[in-house]
Amino acid sequence: MIESRRSVFDNISFRRKDHPGLWLDKFLPEQLQKDESLAKDEASPVMTHFKSATRVQEPTIYRTSFDRWQRVLQQLDARMEKGEVLGRMVVGLGADSVLENAISLHHTYGLPFIPGSALKGLASSYAHRRLEDDAWHKGGEAHRVLFGDTTSAGYVTFFDALYIPKSANRSFLWPDVITVHHPDYYQKEDGSAPADWDSPTIIPFISATGKYLIALAGPEAWVEKAFEILSLALLEYGVGAKTSSGYGRVKIASPKPSQDIVETFLKRWNAVPTSKLPQTTNSFFEEWKRLEGVSNADKATIARMILERIRNDAPKFEKKKREKAWYKELLTFTETHQED
Repeated sequence: MIESRRSVFDNISFRRKDHPGLWLDKFLPEQLQKDESLAKDEASPVMTHFKSATRVQEPTIYRTSFDRWQRVLQQLDARMEKGEVLGRMVVGLGADSVLENAISLHHTYGLPFIPGSALKGLASSYAHRRLEDDAWHKGGEAHRVLFGDTTSAGYVTFFDALYIPKSANRSFLWPDVITVHHPDYYQKEDGSAPADWDSPTIIPFISATGKYLIALAGPEAWVEKAFEILSLALLEYGVGAKTSSGYGRVKIASPKPSQDIVETFLKRWNAVPTSKLPQTTNSFFEEWKRLEGVSNADKATIARMILERIRNDAPKFEKKKREKAWYKELLTFTETHQED
């Protein structure tokens, strides 16, 4: 074995709150020398290193960052859907790395994510290969409008799909392996044939799981079509590496229609007795802020209905609360999006 970690880091030990990306890149303690082999049942230092990184816990501050990201997407009137990884996913396996294999991790928080460029490329490829209409093939008008080309950007923006906090079972990262069964056959040029007695080479890597917030923005009709194509591509093709082995399959949950969300919210709001409005308005406001799957126009409609009922049914309460932050936020939102 040879040392891989700088001597100044010798006394640094693994902690469950470390940044997994930083840990992977900087703290590999040792590695095999050229032509050095492992003893039977001995784990490779890289595998041990990968396993330690998969035990890192989700940082508590990430929830705040994720909520802020959702608010930004809402302000951009982006449509958001949840995508659940069916099994494992590994995006960025072949990226530059100090180790043999990599994975795409958020630079600040170290959590897995799906780059928007990967989602856009996947949807573009699926449309070109699987849709029958020539307009959706590369060079076709529909393909150019949605995805763009070398002369113009597409109508739809594909945002990075961030990991949804606490959505993974046990851990968001898992140790995994690629097993090369016939290394001589693939690496040597001496005519070696694959044989049953070949010793397999086990190559470790890290895969991810959990749910991810997929967001697209643009003209509503084009966003709808983009989600339709992307949903099929994620389920049939998969995203990232090793898709031929079943990795990267993501299922986008069937969204609840926006109109249903609006109607359900307003039905509950209108059912609140007038005498209870002062006690319940703040909880409805907090729920309004967290609404998902609705456009800014629909959110503005709900905000307008909240304000109108307070003015009509509880004028004394409304007069007292005009200077409150929640009242001003609802009012500003309705004025900003009155023409959406």
